[in-house]
Amino acid sequence: MSILTVNLKHLYQRRGFWLVYVILGLFAFAGIAVLFKGPEAGQGRFTGFVVLAPVVGLLLAVLPIEVLSKPFSYCLPGHRKVPRRFVFCVGIVFNLFGSLLFFVYPYLNAGQLVLVVCSAFFAGLISYLLVAGLAFGVRNSVAFIGLLPLIIVAGQFFDLHTVIEGVIVGNPLVVILVGVLSSVLAWLWLGDARLARRYCGVPGIGSLDAWNRDKMQKYRQVRLAKKWDKLKKHPSPWVETFFLGRMNRYDYVSTGRYIWGGLYTAFGIALSQLSQWKEAFSGVFLALVLVCFLGYMGPGRNILFIMPGFIIAQMRLPVYSSMLISGGRNERYRGAMTLVITTAVLITVLVTIVAALSLPLAAIMPDITLRGRTFAFYAMNIELFFIPLLMIPIVFTIQLIFYRKPIFMMLLIMLLFMLLFWHEQFGAVINPMYIVSPVVLSWVLFLLVLRYVCTRRSLVGQG
Repeated sequence: MSILTVNLKHLYQRRGFWLVYVILGLFAFAGIAVLFKGPEAGQGRFTGFVVLAPVVGLLLAVLPIEVLSKPFSYCLPGHRKVPRRFVFCVGIVFNLFGSLLFFVYPYLNAGQLVLVVCSAFFAGLISYLLVAGLAFGVRNSVAFIGLLPLIIVAGQFFDLHTVIEGVIVGNPLVVILVGVLSSVLAWLWLGDARLARRYCGVPGIGSLDAWNRDKMQKYRQVRLAKKWDKLKKHPSPWVETFFLGRMNRYDYVSTGRYIWGGLYTAFGIALSQLSQWKEAFSGVFLALVLVCFLGYMGPGRNILFIMPGFIIAQMRLPVYSSMLISGGRNERYRGAMTLVITTAVLITVLVTIVAALSLPLAAIMPDITLRGRTFAFYAMNIELFFIPLLMIPIVFTIQLIFYRKPIFMMLLIMLLFMLLFWHEQFGAVINPMYIVSPVVLSWVLFLLVLRYVCTRRSLVGQG
């Protein structure tokens, strides 16, 4: 069995990809079903596989990167060249099947059809190799999958699918020539030995590692260590003095010392970074960019209030641990409770301040006209400030219950996110006159679940 064959076995041995195959299969089925309505030319109906090719390239290119990160792979002869063959093998097969759709393209004779099919094959291969090369060039590039919805919306708005189809059919020779040249460049780029050395022993996030609690924990520990190393050169003395001063007020095994230690671990790096003027300026600038972007989204601008609930899903409470630590059950309960309350208050204040920035901007931001459509800037609905207070305890409750089943945990959190995001009138999700009861109920539920977990469930072990 060749080394390439062993690497290709990851495509079916990794069970997490089975769900990805189902999702990609549904998209492919939808793209083919559109053609049965009538293979009309110039409508962009044939370019669905060109849209899927970058997604496939990003997800599958990360697999050989994960293998390269294991130092043992360097003991295998010729393994450094396998990623290139792996990427091209999958890309050629995928785009070969996808380009066959153009055989039913109307108003073309046999010779033109063959030429257009070749053009479609290289068009898909160009987009596939472009993103695959990006995956090798940028570490943790799998995070770019989060930009996919934005890219799809932008593509629909600017009719990129129609433009791509026109280029494939109208300029087949140019597409084929560019495809051949890009394939040669990608072959040379992916065969560079420096890529293998770059990823050897370097931890990273794989295609489906977001569902793997152990891998994400190890990756966070490495990142945390690197951040602390950087901060050693320019620490913020007041942060250390503030937290250690309050920790020293309590005994070594007291609850108060455990609580302040948890807060120091959670917010120490962030406060040290924000105390530097460059980091503070970057934070303010990003807040302004976010407000300007969301302000032109119309009703979708209020997504600002539910974004924190989705982001803090990556946060881990000091409850479960795979190591023997000093904190007992009571310390973990009070420490986690204090951390969640502090996080909820800080996030609610920050989100409200960011939303308040949109009020003066609404009077000065101009209308933007694109392709005959006018986009006006709208201020955020500050009356929805309570949504982080509602979402944060719900998210942490789901996290506590499904801690050992991260897939279920993320699916439920995403479902909660989607229910709020795709509501027709998000501004009326909860009447401001009745915000107290759902917020109180969510916090009561969280405290009851946290109390049960900390007093009854096993808090140690590898899961």
